[in-house]
Amino acid sequence: MTSGRSSAALVASASAVTVLLTSCGGTPEVAGASATASPTSSAAASASTTTAPSSATRVTPTPTATAAAPTKPAAPAATPTHTGAAAVGGTQALAPVPRAGAEPAVRFPRNPPAEGRGANAVVTQVPDALWSRMTGYSWTPGCPVGHSGLRQVSVNFWGFDGKRSRGAVVVNRAIAQQTAAAFTRLYDLRFRIRQMRPMDSGWGQHPKGPGADDYASMDADNTSAFNCRYVGGEEEKEVYSRHAYGMALDVNPFENPYLAPDGSVYPDDHWARRRGPAPGVFSSASSAPVRAFTSQGLGWGGLWTNPDYQHFDAR
Repeated sequence: MTSGRSSAALVASASAVTVLLTSCGGTPEVAGASATASPTSSAAASASTTTAPSSATRVTPTPTATAAAPTKPAAPAATPTHTGAAAVGGTQALAPVPRAGAEPAVRFPRNPPAEGRGANAVVTQVPDALWSRMTGYSWTPGCPVGHSGLRQVSVNFWGFDGKRSRGAVVVNRAIAQQTAAAFTRLYDLRFRIRQMRPMDSGWGQHPKGPGADDYASMDADNTSAFNCRYVGGEEEKEVYSRHAYGMALDVNPFENPYLAPDGSVYPDDHWARRRGPAPGVFSSASSAPVRAFTSQGLGWGGLWTNPDYQHFDAR
């Protein structure tokens, strides 16, 4: 979300579609030299399901090889399953995440259903309908990047309700492929995401400057990226956040809060000191979910002097 976030972008492979987003704010101070990241609303929902044009770039999961059947099986082999997964209508689903000590107002948002197999990450130009809703909210004249410099990344994810859902983020075209690759990895890890909706008129006006209301988005535990706003929690300085460039992304802000220099915690302090592995939580720089982004050249705000656990960005 907030004030200091940063990092650097890099492309993983010629066939992988990758991407990632911008930091919420100013120049972060890394806590110690060893803190370098190691490898590793309404109308908005409709944008997540926009049919991709023929020029869309799609990430296709690599098929898993099937072992040849033995000629003389002694006994039926157990069918491998993923922890917590169950067959639902021919599609795997996960168990809903149990209630925690604190949760956003809507525990299980109504997300659009998943499309296709696997993560099915698709990068397209920002659809005109979505851009119309963004104009005057997450984008206003004078912002450092415009329509042609942004891309929509649509991807399937595992919701807190256990269902395969689909969402979208808008990022700078420079990190679209890294972003797609990172979210594809999160899908493969069965990492939970509450919801993923672009910042537009559905979130309302930011109460402390330009942009859509990032505070409302955080309160809803919404994963988002581009939003032409000032550094969160420091709006009086009128310094554009990395999100204003489409170069930063915030994932599950409720489970991964921002600890501001003045002691404030955005959006809620329940998870501020509970950094152990838990659904939707980025627990450490060495954890697989964090490495999904850092392996793509994106820096993690959880390593900053004032941690911003939700934040990943490229410089």
